[in-house]
Amino acid sequence: MSRYLMHLTVFLLFLFNASFVLGDPEKKVGILILARGIDPPGEVSVWDKHVMAAVKPIQEAYDVELFFGMDEKALQEAVNKLEARGASKILAVPLYISSHSPVVQKLEYLLGVTPVPPERQKEIMPITVKADLHMTHAIEHNPLAAQIVFERAMEISLNPPRETVILVGHGPLTKVSETMWLRSMWVLASFIEEEGGFKDALVATVMFGAPPDIKEKAAKDLRAMIEEASKNGTVLVVPCMIAPGGIEGMLEEQLRGLTYRFGRPYLPHVNVTKWLRAEIQGSLRRWEKELKGPNP
Repeated sequence: MSRYLMHLTVFLLFLFNASFVLGDPEKKVGILILARGIDPPGEVSVWDKHVMAAVKPIQEAYDVELFFGMDEKALQEAVNKLEARGASKILAVPLYISSHSPVVQKLEYLLGVTPVPPERQKEIMPITVKADLHMTHAIEHNPLAAQIVFERAMEISLNPPRETVILVGHGPLTKVSETMWLRSMWVLASFIEEEGGFKDALVATVMFGAPPDIKEKAAKDLRAMIEEASKNGTVLVVPCMIAPGGIEGMLEEQLRGLTYRFGRPYLPHVNVTKWLRAEIQGSLRRWEKELKGPNP
């Protein structure tokens, strides 16, 4: 058993034996789950439905507001609802692949978690939050995420020793942030390669929201990576994306003409709900310890 798998096993044992006592309403903790959202006017998208299904068990255990997007007014309303229901503490959990997402970074500014840099103060005005608000990290390379990605690769695998897995993420807007994003994805790739016995595992981002020159280079690099890996084996492309119905269609269009097998995003998978629950329970435990103070 690999070291990573051992860590995953310990993590899951902790999760399954965790008490829900800290979800007691008397604690007056509100949970704000943040998701990107793909919601056309007048309808609920497939992407949103998958996220809502993953969040439902959390809503049954805690006081939760699920917020899609970046609209400041809607975000303020979500916070106001939690505070109106008595929340004196709010835990914001970003249901995103990476904390280096520009969307997550903007949400940090809006919620007052991170000071707005001077060059963006005319563009971004933090909302009003009366409660004590804390924000967790995105799912990143959490062991539960690693297990999801591994399963997605195995679903489309036929002969691992001759297959190269390429994990593809959305990516941020700048090369500096991309370096941090890819660092997390490399942890996932290493786990997949070791556990699955694959020939190789690589990572890439598509940088769809970046300036044209950066986006075009990312597309060119990804196509070259697939072409090279296809020379002596089969390529499995696994999207490191939260749910279907998002940009994976754009990714497939970008890879038109290449030979590869395409995997599924994270959802639907129970590990997303498990991760949300673990993030909440871990934060509540830390808060409880802070309230109790140091042992005498």
